[in-house]
Amino acid sequence: MVAAAAAPVAPPVAPPPAPQDEITGKASWYSTVPGTCASPRLPFGTVVTVTDLADGASLHCTVEDRQAVAAGRVIDLSETAFSQLAGLSVGVVEVRLTW
Repeated sequence: MVAAAAAPVAPPVAPPPAPQDEITGKASWYSTVPGTCASPRLPFGTVVTVTDLADGASLHCTVEDRQAVAAGRVIDLSETAFSQLAGLSVGVVEVRLTW
């Protein structure tokens, strides 16, 4: 008697993505290397998604610096990055950070 072949095993299902941390507040700009940003608390090397709350525009930057403490401000972006969200003359925009 011939044994029946075993049913194929389904590949494992990838777990859902880990929950992201999130914070909202103000973003400003300073003169630094494009693609980098400054945070008062996030570890260096953290890749952050910055979303403008006014229009939903977003960008990514890597924390490479510490920002000066300022009430309500959560990140300082490079001039290049900030200009993707608003004109430099605006100075500050409300954003959501996820990482």
